[in-house]
Amino acid sequence: MTPLRRHAFFALFIAATILVFLKPVRALAALAMDLSESHLSHVGLIPLMSAVLIFWNRERIFRDLRPSVVPAAAAFLIGGLLSYLGWTYEARGESSNYLAAMTAAMAFFWYGGFLVIYGAQAFKAALFPLLFLGMMIPLPDGMLTAFVRMLQMGSAEMVAILFAVTGTPAYRANDIVFALPNLTIEVAEACSGIRSTLVMLIITLLAAYLSLKSNWKRTALLLAVIPISLFKNAVRIVTLTLLAIHYDMGFITGSLHHEGGVVFMAAGLVLMYPLLALLVRSEDKKKFIEAGVRS
Repeated sequence: MTPLRRHAFFALFIAATILVFLKPVRALAALAMDLSESHLSHVGLIPLMSAVLIFWNRERIFRDLRPSVVPAAAAFLIGGLLSYLGWTYEARGESSNYLAAMTAAMAFFWYGGFLVIYGAQAFKAALFPLLFLGMMIPLPDGMLTAFVRMLQMGSAEMVAILFAVTGTPAYRANDIVFALPNLTIEVAEACSGIRSTLVMLIITLLAAYLSLKSNWKRTALLLAVIPISLFKNAVRIVTLTLLAIHYDMGFITGSLHHEGGVVFMAAGLVLMYPLLALLVRSEDKKKFIEAGVRS
C-alpha cells in the first residue's frame, strides 16, 4: 500500500472515530469555547499541533511502514475499557470524569488506528506528537481540584513574600486572605492561574522537544514551569493590589484584572527563556567537546 493511500485511510479512520465520539467531542468543544472554563481553551489546538509535528517529521516517521496488529489490539482494548469507564461516569452524572475518560478513549483508538495503518516503527518515530495528544484530555475532577488548590496555595505564599519584599503592610488573615490598608484581597481559585500555567506547560513542552535532546534537561525545563508560573501569578496579584491601593481601586475589577493574564503569562515565558538558552548552550558545548575528542 502506498503512503498516500495509508494517509487517506488514516484520515477516514480519524473522521469515523470523531463521528463515534461525537457527543463527547461536542461537549469538549463547547467547554473549550466557554470563557468560564478557561483551563480548556487550548484543547482545540492540541490535535492540530500534533498533526503539524508529524508532518514536519514525516520523512523520518513514515520511512518504515508495516502494520502492527498486536500493539494496535492493545490500544483498541484500552480505548474500549476507557469508553466503558466513561459510560459509567455518565450514568453517575459525573460529567467531567466522563469527558476525561471518553477523550482518553478516543486518543487510544487513534493510537490503535495509527499502529494498524503505519506500524510500530512509525509509532515510535512519532512518539512525542502522539503522546502530545494527551494534553487535550481534560483533567478529572479530583486532579483538577488538587492542581488548582496547589496553584492557589503556592500563589498565596508567593504573594506573602512579595508583600514583604515590597514593604507592603499586609496582615495574612488565613492561608489565602490578606488584609491591607483600605483593601482586603483573597487569592481565590479563579486567581490560581491554571489557564496560563497549562499554556506555559504546553509551550515549554514543545520548546523542550524541539530544542533539547537530553531527557533530564527537558524534565528540568518542565519542572521550572510551576515555580515560575506561581511567581508571575503572584506578581500579577501584587501589582493589581498596589495599583488599587496607591492609584485607583478600579484596578481590582478592571480589564487588567480580568484580561491581563496574557501579559503576565508572556512575562513568565520570558523568564523561562534564560533557562532554555542555558540548557541549549550546555548541549551545544557537549557536542563541541565530543567532536574535539573524536577528531
